[in-house]
Parts: sequence; C-alpha cells; structure tokens
Amino acid sequence: MSKSLANIDPLLSAVGLAKSYNSKTKAVEVLADASLEVHSGEVLGIVGASGSGKSTLLHILGGLDRPAAGEVLFKGRNIFSQGSDYLEEYRNRHIGFVFQLFNLLPDFTALENTMFPGLIANRDRKSVQEKAEELLGLLGLKDRLHHKPGELSGGETQRVALARSLVNQPELLLADEPTGNLDTRASEHFLDLTRKLNEEINQTFVIVTHSAKIARSLDRVLQLADGQVKPIGKELIL
Repeated sequence: MSKSLANIDPLLSAVGLAKSYNSKTKAVEVLADASLEVHSGEVLGIVGASGSGKSTLLHILGGLDRPAAGEVLFKGRNIFSQGSDYLEEYRNRHIGFVFQLFNLLPDFTALENTMFPGLIANRDRKSVQEKAEELLGLLGLKDRLHHKPGELSGGETQRVALARSLVNQPELLLADEPTGNLDTRASEHFLDLTRKLNEEINQTFVIVTHSAKIARSLDRVLQLADGQVKPIGKELIL
C-alpha cells in the first residue's frame, strides 16, 4: 500500500503539540513539541510503549481533548480556534473513531448502532439507514443487521463499530488499538477490511497499534517516544 506523498498538502497536521497530566507527586509530560502529518488516502500507523501517550495524541487529533500548546490543522484550519460549533461538526462529520472497547449500545441492533452518528448529525433517517446497510453489507454483516452486540462475535462487534465510524463518510478514521481485544484471526480480518476500505473508497486511517505485524503492513509508521513523534523503519518495529 505504498503511496508517494511528495508535493501533497496534508489532510491533517499537528504542530508542536504539548500535553501533561498531574499525578500525585508531579506533572507527567506525555507530549512535548510533537508534530506529524496525515495525507489523504494513506494508512498511517502509530506505535509506542504502553503509557507513551498514543491514545492522548489520537484524542487530540480527533478533537476529543485539547493540547496545552500547539495546533491541529484540518485542511489548513486550526480546529481549536474555530469555536465549539465547528469542533462539534469536525468530530461528527469529518472524523470517525474506533475504540478498543468498541462502545456499542447493548440494547440496540447492529443496524441501529451503525445509524446513530448519522441521526445525531440530523441527517435524513432513510438515507442514514441505506448507508448503514451498505456499510454493514460491505463488511460482511448483511445477515446480522438485526442482531444485538451480545449476539455477535468479537470480530463481528468490531465490524459494527467500524461501520458506525464510517456512516457519516468521514475523511479520516482514527482507530485506537482496534485489535487489542481480538484473536489473531479477527485481527487479520480487521487489517483486510482496512485495506479493502482504503483501496475501494480511498479511506484515510490513523491506527494506533501494539501489533508489530499490523504496523509493518501499513503505508507509514510513526513512533511516539519521550513526547516526540518520529518516523520508524518497519524493520525496527518489534
């Protein structure tokens, strides 16, 4: 999935991000002048040790958390200087999220869970349902539309979460350890789906992962260490 990124303006860029948290005894710095670029149509991986700040970085890129310093630019606009209405629209319409625990609502079906972001965005219910059914079909869940999360396997639950993240057709999908609770077969299926979506609809991904196998298969990989984000050669990913 190698792509040339030369002379292409980034879809999203982070410049000089800083973030720290207060522990009982001192402030713990997790990001320190961290910068990166994400280009449209690429699948970017982020790796790093446990506690290095990968989730914090992803939450800032998605507008779920604010940095203490620095900027996040989406199509050249600083998302944190546009006002709360823009930030809400950014999170709901331009960004999709897949979390490690998936966070599906247990009393609602796969179809209903997938539709929720579109309904929250006040889109037409019929068009949202059609898009949700299309995505669930694309992800191999055509026969599971009316099953609740408790009636689905771990891999199927993950695919519902992936469909939900895509129902508003976001330009960028952020995935935080999406295979952390899955077995090897389901993890490989997720990677196959990522490739399929990237190739068929040019979906852009940023994937935080602890899996060396997944990281080595992505277009580019960045490593977060000591608050800094730096490129890492795939041969160095352990």
